[in-house]
Amino acid sequence: MTAAPFSASLNRTTPGESVTPTGPAVLMAGTVDELSSAVDRSLLALQNWVEQRDYAGHEPFDILSSPLLRGRWSRSWPLAIVFIQFGKRFAGLRLRRWLQVPPSKNPKAVGLFLSAYCDLARCGDDTRRAAAYLKSELKRLRSPNEPEYCWGYDWDFVSRGGRMPAWSPNCIATCFCAHALLDMAEVLGDAEARDMAQSAGRFLITRLNRSVDTPEFLCLSYTPCDHMKVYNASVHAGALLARLAPRDSEYAQIARRTMNYLVAGQQPNGAWYYGPALVHRWIDGFHTAYNLGALLTYQRSTGDTTFDDAIRLGYEYYLSNFFRPDGAPKYFHNSVYPIDIHSCSQAILTFCDFAERDRHARERAFNVARWTLEHMRGAVGTFFFQSHRFWTNRTAYMRWGQAWMLHALARLKRQNLCPNGWNSCEHS
Repeated sequence: MTAAPFSASLNRTTPGESVTPTGPAVLMAGTVDELSSAVDRSLLALQNWVEQRDYAGHEPFDILSSPLLRGRWSRSWPLAIVFIQFGKRFAGLRLRRWLQVPPSKNPKAVGLFLSAYCDLARCGDDTRRAAAYLKSELKRLRSPNEPEYCWGYDWDFVSRGGRMPAWSPNCIATCFCAHALLDMAEVLGDAEARDMAQSAGRFLITRLNRSVDTPEFLCLSYTPCDHMKVYNASVHAGALLARLAPRDSEYAQIARRTMNYLVAGQQPNGAWYYGPALVHRWIDGFHTAYNLGALLTYQRSTGDTTFDDAIRLGYEYYLSNFFRPDGAPKYFHNSVYPIDIHSCSQAILTFCDFAERDRHARERAFNVARWTLEHMRGAVGTFFFQSHRFWTNRTAYMRWGQAWMLHALARLKRQNLCPNGWNSCEHS
């Protein structure tokens, strides 16, 4: 399928169908040039804030890092889940300080910051020294006792799906860190960064379990210690392997099988559940966008257009179900609240990714950015965690909010400065 009919279909409605809520007519507050300036100012303020704190901070799930909650009793199920969910939903920085939860440096956040600096380097900024420092931090923060480079989270986590002790490796953190290292290799010519990403690829294929493994389908586990079937985790691994494929043809075959598994799980309306298990039967915006981004990365890396229809259908579902008319991204397909900063940042990144396919991608990206800067940004330049119907959680989480927004704003700046970056569709 060519880009032109794909793009045209995104902006066409049929009787009884709602108009795409993030269309260009919604871009109300200011011109694109004014919004671009606001993005640049916000980006600089946020960059200064995170650098002053050496990229360390608190996280929604870090409550068990409190020295007051270090006993085995606090890790027991379901008490640990109660603590973690309370820490996520209600405990801001004040309670974390009272519980003596220390700020820490999250490997995935470091990877997101590194990707942001690579985008800024493409814009002409001198970020080489900062990128080198973040690479050294990824070397320091790698999961211990693993032969290959891999990463996890810097806090204990317990959920219905199992346990992840602090620093134990997982697929998602490893993929984001490795993607950042590949970005660094491509932008700054850093050979060591590429070698580290190659090592992470070996971790994915040697240490993750194969929850589904047939000649056609492959689902890789979330961690080496589980057999969970989570669509976005498995396909993230496939997307990374696709980027590494020129160095290893086996990777391309593995990547295609993970894409097959993802597309087989797509619903007729274009949606994806978080996973096929009954406990994973929810549909949210940023995991839907993860899946779309992985499919795009696979296609661009391999040239394989087999999954173009799945991308089109999934993107149309994403546009139609995850945005309010004013540009605010919804968390779930069937409810507005909470409006989460991660949904905001991922929407900006997704619209940048779809610039070649959607002639309204620029307006959509800036519409989300405008709403986010107006409603989710504090006076010091940091971004709030979540907006609820009657209240706002203003906690400035480092990974969940600041790292993702720096990544998104840097990508938006890069896309806007790139020659013809928004004008690659035939219908633009």
